[in-house]
This record gives sequence, C-alpha cells and structure tokens, in this order.
Amino acid sequence: MIRKTLAATIRDALRARIADGAWEDRLPSEPDLVKLFDASRETVRKALGMLEAEGLIYRMHGKGTFVEAPVSFNPLSGTLSITEELARTRHPVRNTVLETGWIAPERISSPFLRGFFEGSPRVFQVKRLRLVRSDVLAVETSYFREADFPGIEGADFSGSLHGLMGGRFGLAPDRVRNRFHALDFRIKEEREAARALGSRQAIRVERALMLKREVYYAVSFTLRTDLHPLEFIQLPGRTGEGVL
Repeated sequence: MIRKTLAATIRDALRARIADGAWEDRLPSEPDLVKLFDASRETVRKALGMLEAEGLIYRMHGKGTFVEAPVSFNPLSGTLSITEELARTRHPVRNTVLETGWIAPERISSPFLRGFFEGSPRVFQVKRLRLVRSDVLAVETSYFREADFPGIEGADFSGSLHGLMGGRFGLAPDRVRNRFHALDFRIKEEREAARALGSRQAIRVERALMLKREVYYAVSFTLRTDLHPLEFIQLPGRTGEGVL
C-alpha cells in the first residue's frame, strides 16, 4: 500500500472542497490553511502547487489563490457567440481586430459562404483574433451584408458581434447553418491560421445566420481544440422537427 504524503492528503481535501462548492471563487489564505490542516506553510504550498499543476487553481502574487473556472466552448450553443459562451465560465474573451473593410463577394475564400452573398455589390469584412487570457483561441473572419448593416464601417468590433447585430441593428437569426472542417494545410489561409493559433490542432467552423431564409451575416473561424475542451450539447426536438 502506497502511503500519501501530507501534501497529497491536503491537496485531496482542497480538491474535494472546491468540487462541493465550499470555495467557489477564492481559497482561504495560506496562514488560514496552515491552521486548518495543522501543517507547515511549506507543506500547504506543495499542496497548492499540485492543484495549480492540475489547472484547478491559480495564484496571484499579493492577492491570493483563486479557483480556476473550467473553460469550454460549444460551437452549437444557443448563444452562437464565443464571447458570450465563454463569459459564463468567467473567462472573458479579448478581441484583437486585425483588419476591416469592404470587399467584393468573390473574395470570400469559402465557396459555402461566398454563395450566400452572390448579387451583393460588396460585403463588409472583419478579421479578428479571439484571446482567452494570453492564448489565441480562434482566428475569425466575419462578413456582413451591406443592405442589412448601414453604417457598419463605424461600428466597434472589439466586443460581441452578436451583441452588436442585435443591439444596434435589431437582427437575430431564426435559423443557423454550420459546417465543420478539418484543417487542410495545403491551403495558405489555413496554414496561416494555424500559425496564429500556435497549434495545428484546430477545426474550422463556417456559420451563416439567417432571418426569413436570408443570410445577413456569415463567419469562418478556426478554433484551437487542444487549449480548451469543446462541448456539444444537443436537446431533443419536438416530433417532426428537423435539426439545423
């Protein structure tokens, strides 16, 4: 029988208290933990170090020890927004805008998305990096139909685009189409996306938002899959209902 060290025993006790919700956001101070477990400060620090290595906590110098909220992203969630989806896990997304401007629809590289904008004189394009902490989670290119977004070139693209579309333009989809692709590194854009993500473990999601069967916004984002888990939550539909 392998005997646990005192640090491992304290680690397990701390893990259990985090799991049952006793400490939702912040752990007690090190002196308080020393008293709680009747252990030396060095032993308590070893236990905390084990939990930090597991990704359950993080420590900020001079501020304390905090519970690390789990990060997950569901590309098929009802929110449709990476910003909103990750906000629920207390990990706000930072957006770095790389490029904006009007383009001809023919310049949209994806045949799937390009087809939705045929006949439009021009499309407004926004390229962004989506970051969680200091990590790049996604590389994103969005396309806005000109007729549905008057004055879009003056909008603030640093926040949620879904919030922008709903709040400023009053647009919310009644249907969403998604396509998922493995990266094809023979394609220059996908190689560049992998370099920006810092990983070749990623998927590309193409999404079109529709209102009354008309696409008003489309996006292609390459999402890193080795950094945070992807979750797919499906709810059973009513009899006769199809899956979008």
